[in-house]
Amino acid sequence: MDNFYIPLLALGAALCFSSGQICSRLGLNHGTPTGAISFSLFTSTVILLLVLGPLASWDNALPGGLLLFTGAGVLSPFCTQILLFISANKVGISRASPLRNTTPLFAGVVAVLWLGETVTVAIATGTLLIIVGATLLGIRDSEANTPYQPIYLLLPVLAAFLGGFSSPMRKLGYSMVDSVPLAICVVQGAAFVALVLYLLATGKYRELVFRRETVGWFGASGLLNSVAVSLNMTALEMGNVVLVSPLISTTPLFTVILSTVFLRSFERVTLKVLVGAAAICLGGVVLTAF
Repeated sequence: MDNFYIPLLALGAALCFSSGQICSRLGLNHGTPTGAISFSLFTSTVILLLVLGPLASWDNALPGGLLLFTGAGVLSPFCTQILLFISANKVGISRASPLRNTTPLFAGVVAVLWLGETVTVAIATGTLLIIVGATLLGIRDSEANTPYQPIYLLLPVLAAFLGGFSSPMRKLGYSMVDSVPLAICVVQGAAFVALVLYLLATGKYRELVFRRETVGWFGASGLLNSVAVSLNMTALEMGNVVLVSPLISTTPLFTVILSTVFLRSFERVTLKVLVGAAAICLGGVVLTAF
């Protein structure tokens, strides 16, 4: 029965992550990216600490496990979001997003080498299909001729590696901490503390301008992200990284669908979008059915 719930939890997390992105985009009509990231992360942290904090158990929680969850929270979502934001400015989101979507590849390699997980033909095939599909959905033709320095392509690759590395860290952490609520609170708290330190060190806190039109959307994003983090962490506790990470990476598919409905971002359903969506769907079927 657990094997049935794991894909549902991971796909539910992907849907919530994508819904949070849509809310952030709507809020960006009147706000800044720094404000979106900061207020969303603040809201999700408060919600998770209030809801899951009382349920957290410190029994059998080893310091090594808490350290792993702390490091995982700093790596993702904090470092990955900052790196993606910087790389999008340097090379364009059309190049940064596809490279960032290679996260499952790094997660799988680390999980096999570090945790001893096994990659079957079905898992490898499904993972590659999802990566290809997410890459196609992330490419935007309008930025194809934007000049950039190739060295900056390392930024989204680094974001993908850190995001991939954080999943095995969390999985290993569960061998030392058996309380999922505690693990979630530590990951989220570490990410928020890292964000605050970053804002103070760089002076980015001056960009935190909130308006009535943005608070609701950014707050909704934080709420959805809190649900997504909870589902993701629960799926990782129950299942292997090589299965959960690719399913989380179906987020771009849900984002495209929701963008079409709420943002009208994709006025034309192009062949590229259809192929990308089909690849992700097929990858998800291969992962869960075989």
